[in-house]
Amino acid sequence: MTVNLYKYEQIFKQMDSEELGYLKIDQLYQAVNKQLKIDMDMKTLEVMMALVDDNNDGVMQEDEFCHFLYICQNADFNDTKSILFYAADDDYSNSIDKFEMLKIIDKLHLDIKQDLIFSMVSKQADNDDGSLSYSMFITIMNQMMAICKKEEQIEIVERTPNVSQDMIAQKSNPAKQSTKILRLKNASVSFI
Repeated sequence: MTVNLYKYEQIFKQMDSEELGYLKIDQLYQAVNKQLKIDMDMKTLEVMMALVDDNNDGVMQEDEFCHFLYICQNADFNDTKSILFYAADDDYSNSIDKFEMLKIIDKLHLDIKQDLIFSMVSKQADNDDGSLSYSMFITIMNQMMAICKKEEQIEIVERTPNVSQDMIAQKSNPAKQSTKILRLKNASVSFI
């Protein structure tokens, strides 16, 4: 696990040449692909921004940028669960506590009650401090996704050229969650 906050902060200051205190998505896209040499398409970058944009203002402040770089340096981008683990790991501890789990569940727009989240983390914590390792995080996320799917709170819709909007609208519950899942799937970020 690599964390170099000072370096991350310096990179942010370089990119924020106008000293606005934030980066817009287009600035971030250029910086990530050209300056940092991280090959990331716009859809994946949008998902990453949504995962770290704590105040939901659509721009990336310095602390959010530091978290973004932490994810980029540590996550396996071929493994969505790895991305979500590091996105949830707000304190760079390489473990997830119940509050970090609550936050990532909220970011994913999963309708799971806080009590259930806290209970699952407490019962299945595999670290001495009551937090979750990567493997236990995956176990719990899979359980939560199964709960949501079972309760039909999430509708999984494959996006193909043959699927019309009318077909999607005919599904039993075309809720906000399906849009988020589609967005995540298009950005190669999905638990499915």
